[in-house]
Amino acid sequence: MDKPIGATPTFRELAEHWRLHELKKTRGIGKKAGETVDVSESNLDLWVLPKWGNRKASEIKPLELEEWFDALSSTPQGKREEPLAWGTIQKLKSLMSQVFKHAQRHELIPVGLDSKGKPTNPVLLARTESTSTYEAKIVSPEQMIVILSELDKPTTRLEWNLALLHAATALRPEECFGLQWRDVDWDKGLIHIRRAWSKGKLTEGKNENSMTQVVLTSILAQALRRWRNESLYSNDSDWIFPSIKEEGRIPRSSSTCAKDYLRPAAVKAGVIPADYKGRFGWHNLRHSLATFLGAAEVHPSVVQSMLRHKKLATTMEIYTHGVNSAQIAAQGKFLKAIGLNVIENAG
Repeated sequence: MDKPIGATPTFRELAEHWRLHELKKTRGIGKKAGETVDVSESNLDLWVLPKWGNRKASEIKPLELEEWFDALSSTPQGKREEPLAWGTIQKLKSLMSQVFKHAQRHELIPVGLDSKGKPTNPVLLARTESTSTYEAKIVSPEQMIVILSELDKPTTRLEWNLALLHAATALRPEECFGLQWRDVDWDKGLIHIRRAWSKGKLTEGKNENSMTQVVLTSILAQALRRWRNESLYSNDSDWIFPSIKEEGRIPRSSSTCAKDYLRPAAVKAGVIPADYKGRFGWHNLRHSLATFLGAAEVHPSVVQSMLRHKKLATTMEIYTHGVNSAQIAAQGKFLKAIGLNVIENAG
């Protein structure tokens, strides 16, 4: 329920109005995915409101924000006692900007105009570094062969198939762990993305354009069929990558699975050192496929369509047939590069 907002509201009052009417809206323009809501709320409550919540919104100045951004990037922060990456700071800036825009749109505060007459706010005027220092670790096809070899054991068949599916399709982790056997169209060679699983619960996925399908070559289909035959949970409504501990009721834990299996295999493959403290997980295989396809001179529009980026939605609608054929060829290139073309001829 809304609380009355006075003539000079605090940033907290504006933020709570935004949280209620914009961030958590369940339908219509601007509806956000569940994971986006969770991340935004976490950043709002952990970083933004403790610093700016009690300040009058009209008193927040661009230079103050710049000083805060600099401090976040250069001094120890949070439980890890490490500076925040500029990528994270950009998210905080974007969040604050959304709150100001929302408040202006709802006429809770006056609309400021820039020199060109466009609406602005103090957050937009504050500068940040435009690039992040984070660089995703890329897995080469040769290294992927080693990773799959390390996981090619009777006790780690689930993890082997997880690694292969991530690597060959560029599925996001939450999409891959959200798959059920009924999502696989064996006849048409497609995997339908109908749900996502993140942080122990179902979510709506990245965005509506990502909830579509990815191609499934015959090689990859044969690998999945073998896994279905081996899995304890092979009914249409079962998870493709179930938690054995939870008797198949929920999918495996993405982070735990990456920590216990993917990272050690990546160390063996020379992707990361044993003492590596940076980020490395299933999402790196998505980056890696994009890098491989770019080097293999696959057309950028095909690569972007395989990644299901939102900006290419119109292109996908117009060139669906051509793009699918190109995607199948592109996926085949990668599988051949890691030596899996031999599965086609296997018994």
